[in-house]
Amino acid sequence: MQHHLLILAVVATTTLTACGSKTDANEKNFGAALTQYFDKKGELCLDTRKWPVDISESDLRFQKDMLHSNLNRMAALEAAGLVKSQDIEVEGKSWDGKPNGRMFKMKRYELADAAKPYMKERDVKSIGLNGSTTVKQVDLCWGKKALDKIVKWEGPMSFGEYKEANVVYTYKIDDAAAWTRTPAVQAAFPAVKMLLDGAGSKESKHGVKLTSEGWESRGLD
Repeated sequence: MQHHLLILAVVATTTLTACGSKTDANEKNFGAALTQYFDKKGELCLDTRKWPVDISESDLRFQKDMLHSNLNRMAALEAAGLVKSQDIEVEGKSWDGKPNGRMFKMKRYELADAAKPYMKERDVKSIGLNGSTTVKQVDLCWGKKALDKIVKWEGPMSFGEYKEANVVYTYKIDDAAAWTRTPAVQAAFPAVKMLLDGAGSKESKHGVKLTSEGWESRGLD
């Protein structure tokens, strides 16, 4: 009987050791922390949040040869079918905000129906003369960053009772929109190309901290 109990105790101890603790510094716990972060913060967007986009006649000439200009960004999105443009005239305003009677030719870019699956509305705080206000802005989101694998980690480092570590990882991109692969979009939005090219190979670093619930990614707030 004692021999049998001893075997059960050894098995139980081995099982508990294998399961580990959520406070352990290991690949599983760090991977869970980063996955939680990407689930909440991993959305990839173009950061074009002010619509419509109006470009003046003089800016059209000036920006034509600028690779990453607002004009070429809008032109790339129009070629992808995400925006549509029209020529308009708008009345100028004086320094006090009142109309001055002068008319200016502009090219206006607005989101097309094809952009609807990628539109993400955000609440953005704006600070002006009347204090802080919250406005809604629409961005175009084209994919989601996710954890590919944990490469290594630095630490944990202890600061009194506080512990943190830096996790080195590679990422993947889920549900990347087909239009992000077009040469025009990648030329106008170099950050998109950089993210796509780095998927599965580029090593990045992110901080994690130890809480009462286990390891948690920094930046969740």
